[in-house]
Amino acid sequence: MNFLIFPGQGSQKPGFLKPWIENQFFKEQLEHHSDITGLDLVYLGTSADQEEISQTSVTQPLIVSASIASARTVFENSALESFSGMAGHSVGEFSAAAVAGVLSDDQALKLVSLRARAMQQSAEKIETGMAAAIGSDPRELKNSLGELQIANFNGANQYVLAGEREELERIKNNPPPGFRIIPLSVSGAFHTEYMEEAKEVIREDFLEIEANDPKTVLLSNRDGNKVDSGQEFVSALLDQVSSPVRWDLCMESMSGASAVVEAAPSGVLGNLVKKTIEGVQVYSLKSPSDSIDLGLND
Repeated sequence: MNFLIFPGQGSQKPGFLKPWIENQFFKEQLEHHSDITGLDLVYLGTSADQEEISQTSVTQPLIVSASIASARTVFENSALESFSGMAGHSVGEFSAAAVAGVLSDDQALKLVSLRARAMQQSAEKIETGMAAAIGSDPRELKNSLGELQIANFNGANQYVLAGEREELERIKNNPPPGFRIIPLSVSGAFHTEYMEEAKEVIREDFLEIEANDPKTVLLSNRDGNKVDSGQEFVSALLDQVSSPVRWDLCMESMSGASAVVEAAPSGVLGNLVKKTIEGVQVYSLKSPSDSIDLGLND
């Protein structure tokens, strides 16, 4: 089994698209995506600083654009359809939906732009944030949550907590036994009840979309299971705004995979896979010249 995976927010770095932009096909995709999103994605991926690309309304469309364009640049369409399955982490599910044929690229970028703006607007209304929690005993973590929620179950003993800043400060100063708490540069408590308003803002746009059924196995962050209906996957994308990301369960479903390829901006998600799936070979798309022969065109 070979899986293609798509990263989420936090995987971007300043200038991460510099190795890609010299490729004419990739650049043309990004320029078209810029027209769809109203953002200068070429500038944002090559010249913008960390602060500029950390704004939620910018980060999410930028990552989705980069992921889609990198996959389409390295692999032909026939090869993409030959992957055993696909999955994305959080906002990466929009990239997965596009490449798996559930949404067109334009649809994915329009929806993720709406999502990003709504989430940023919700985040600005109350002082919330997120923090990584790394440790081995989830029972200790749950006993220390207080009013915090687990927003991401990332696997490999990694979790992301979300909630009000005071609560995040409390757990940072008094971490659960065996855990390290690392504050994240994120402006809101994403994937929690704090995003319910954002979900309602975008609900109508999402449910009006006419989606196709996936052309390959497509795993959902909802429960790690494959989703056969395109409309059901779009509904799950909507619910995901205020629901936990179960990437740990997605990796369980990928257990036994021989190879996993991570689209740009790659590195973070692939490392989680390496730590979790025994014997898997992980490939990261770092530039358009990457040559990855998985026998997909055989």
